[in-house]
Amino acid sequence: MTPFGSPGRPELLPSPEVLWQHAATLAAWSAESPLPVHNYRVDGTGLRSDDVGNGWWALTWVEGGRAVLHGIDNDYSETVGRPRPVDLLAGGPHWLPWEWLTAEIEGDEEIGFVYWWADGAWGRAPYPAEVRDDGVAAMVPADDAEVRAVLDALRADGADPDEVRRRGTEEARAAAARSVGRPELPAGRGEPAGRRVPCWLPEQYAAVLAVAMRASGEAERAPAAESGALGRLVTWMRANHPWEDGSCTVTAAFVDGADPGNRYRADGFLDEQGRRLGEELCALLGDLRLTDAVGDADGDASGRWLYVRVRITADEVTVDRAHDHLPRWWRARTGTAEAWPGTVAREMARRAPHRRPSWAGLLAEDIPRTGAPAHLCAVPVPEGAGAPAG
Repeated sequence: MTPFGSPGRPELLPSPEVLWQHAATLAAWSAESPLPVHNYRVDGTGLRSDDVGNGWWALTWVEGGRAVLHGIDNDYSETVGRPRPVDLLAGGPHWLPWEWLTAEIEGDEEIGFVYWWADGAWGRAPYPAEVRDDGVAAMVPADDAEVRAVLDALRADGADPDEVRRRGTEEARAAAARSVGRPELPAGRGEPAGRRVPCWLPEQYAAVLAVAMRASGEAERAPAAESGALGRLVTWMRANHPWEDGSCTVTAAFVDGADPGNRYRADGFLDEQGRRLGEELCALLGDLRLTDAVGDADGDASGRWLYVRVRITADEVTVDRAHDHLPRWWRARTGTAEAWPGTVAREMARRAPHRRPSWAGLLAEDIPRTGAPAHLCAVPVPEGAGAPAG
């Protein structure tokens, strides 16, 4: 196990005082001449290690004896580039320097972890269960090993042994650390309203849209009438996909041919693993989708369904349709987009404004540029469980 647990347990991290002592010593030495291992520097916001290709970390003091630790491991920070963006500030305390941290996260450098220290404990945002490593263990020193590595390297390079020995004494190291300025940021005044989380990847946009769609529900509609289209679909299902007891289920999502994410470049239907259904089945589902809309009193003004589930037994047919939300019975597998932004946008454009669900407003936003609303990126904490300490 890594010294800080997996993916990074706040209670195992050294205190900011310990981290500062070791890194500030190296920052003082770095100012004299480049070091054979990580160099450190102090600027107006705190202390930071140099990015040597594999990542970096930084420690910032906040008034009131509080601190923020953030950085990234370019190889192992699994919080970066996930299908659903991870909000690294979710659940953060009111005193965080929110504006500065948000600018850091939205900046040119990706951030893989953010921890905050107050009242003798570190805390961080909850992570998705799939995240095994946030990078903090590889980037942040667990002890003074880097200081000792510098001293060993100086000896190997032929430095004066007495000078190396003097520099390595506890008194000399403490003096070096004290010589480094210790800037402090003012405490924040609470999380800014309307905060956004970077959402650069197309699959992240789709995942954020899916979260909003799952939280929605269906508007009231008259039940779809029995039709020849449904009869033909059921007949085909009985002939082609019966189970031993004569039952059968088809679950499908409609994907528009003009959707940029649709590699098939034609209207069709996908299963829960993202596979296109056969042409004959697609044609039957397409007829049902069109017939259901024509049979509605408002026609296309009320919209066509996006997801459908048809279940048959020897003597019963049940059809579930989802026009306005992502239903619980649509269980897309890992790596498969649950929602298709291009498809959904074209569907909503056909509808009368009063027939568009509340989440449709996301389609009018440039989410890759502005970021996603933070509440759509936070990881739900199971009932009865708390966020990491702090």
